[in-house]
Amino acid sequence: MPAKVYPSDTSELALDGAQARERDVLLQLQAQLPDNYTIYHGIHWSRIEHGLTVTGRIQFLILGPSGIVYSILMKTGLMKLDQGRVVKQLGEQRQDVFNALAEQGALLKQKFSQQHQGTLRVEPVFYCPDFTVSDASGLTVNAERIVDARHKDELAALIQTIDITADLFSSHSNPKAIHSFLCNELNLVPEVGALSQAAEILVTRLSHGLEQWVSRLSFEPFRLRVTGTAGSGKSQLAFSELQRNHALKARTLYVCYNRPLSSHMAQQVREAGLMGAVVFNFHALCDRMLRDAGQEVDYASPGVFGRLAEQVLATPLDKRWVFDSIVVDEGQDFDQSWLPVLQRCAHSGTRWLWLEDPIQNLYAKPAVSLPAWVSLHTPMNYRNPKRVVQALQLVQHEFRFESPLLLDIEAACPLEGLPLEFFEYDSDESLLSQTAKAITACLRHGFTRDKIAVLSMRGHEKSKVLAQASLGPHSLRHFTGRYDDNGSQVFTEGNVHAESVYRFKGQAAQAVVVTELAFVDFNEADFRKLFVAMTRAKLLLVLVGQVDTLQRLRRAVYA
Repeated sequence: MPAKVYPSDTSELALDGAQARERDVLLQLQAQLPDNYTIYHGIHWSRIEHGLTVTGRIQFLILGPSGIVYSILMKTGLMKLDQGRVVKQLGEQRQDVFNALAEQGALLKQKFSQQHQGTLRVEPVFYCPDFTVSDASGLTVNAERIVDARHKDELAALIQTIDITADLFSSHSNPKAIHSFLCNELNLVPEVGALSQAAEILVTRLSHGLEQWVSRLSFEPFRLRVTGTAGSGKSQLAFSELQRNHALKARTLYVCYNRPLSSHMAQQVREAGLMGAVVFNFHALCDRMLRDAGQEVDYASPGVFGRLAEQVLATPLDKRWVFDSIVVDEGQDFDQSWLPVLQRCAHSGTRWLWLEDPIQNLYAKPAVSLPAWVSLHTPMNYRNPKRVVQALQLVQHEFRFESPLLLDIEAACPLEGLPLEFFEYDSDESLLSQTAKAITACLRHGFTRDKIAVLSMRGHEKSKVLAQASLGPHSLRHFTGRYDDNGSQVFTEGNVHAESVYRFKGQAAQAVVVTELAFVDFNEADFRKLFVAMTRAKLLLVLVGQVDTLQRLRRAVYA
């Protein structure tokens, strides 16, 4: 029987780039280790809220029958020896892999000792299948714990040898307790890729997530305003609310500002079979209400969108427009005058959930007043790797704000992420060629085209990039402006999704190319757009900018 694996379902693991190598090693370990071993994959140990921060990354933890935990750090590609240490170059940064192993092992033991009696024994193993350690005599670690290219097929054998020959671990020899610790320390949940329903991947989130906190709240009437930074789990919270109400056979209205986000959420609802959930963006909601009441909307009339709310308030509505729960997403983009329209959709016991991020307010709208509501604030960003969050915190100082702007965001994602990449342009022609090179750079990292998003900092009408059918060898997948019978967006047949930052709000991709970066004033509006753009990237962020703009941003990141 093969070794046990947690999470047990490996079918949804990404099959591109470095993750493909990790999955191959995982399957190899599973096949070569017996069933009294347990492999924990995709576990990236990091701080829990305000705990310790750990550099580096552990790909696998393996629990042996002796109670020993094997911490395996896997590094692919070229490295070099430097004064007895193995160093991996990551862009402009160097990582000491031995330090990474030692620090993460120490954190594991510290957390275990805080929660259990006894001591956890952790054996570090460095696995480098592409690199040969030619001279192990001067290494600062035990050379027997290094599995290089010459012995890359012997990883499982090394672990079994250590486990068989080790003395029984007397301090804490109960593998069941250790297994419970490893499973309970982190909450493994699926995050649905925001753009493609087929792009489900397993990510590791810290245990104190937004959903868990909200599920523990109890008050009447339930009117909760959640102010959360990008990537804090607001979309997952919204979807979990729809799932909750479906189980209770309660009717739910989900309403947001952005049509692409409502289209995406509607598709999720259909695929999950959530009966009783109705999904609209605000203007589409008003349009449907008015048409349901027998009124036509004259969209050729100037200022028609500004009058939709007034028309709804002046129109008698059917009772089927009253819901048991109302979820407002992208609340920072709503007008105060829209609130009465939503209130017409509620009864006295309606459950309200208002989700917003003031930093993503791209339209300079004042916050909607919600007196007597309970407020919950979270700065924890789970979506973006630490490098992206740190870059945002650094570049903020390059921008000029009319009033102080509090960038309240904390890196909670356990991934370090790939180093940021930069491509400069000085003309429309070089803009297109450099954006094409940026896409090629994503492919070179191993990302497939369907996991790449190209985001323009300009709208569709002014963008040079979004006007193209292709960039070099890369065909672009554009929104056609049309919707199918289910309300889903209709796209062209291109391979790489290209969109404006405005329309991509609420969505994300594994690799993001932000292009047409050209700031003159470096003002608050520029920073808000850049914030939205950068926080779309789950693993890799590439910036394509006009020479002066990009040099200024790059200096800020690497100052």
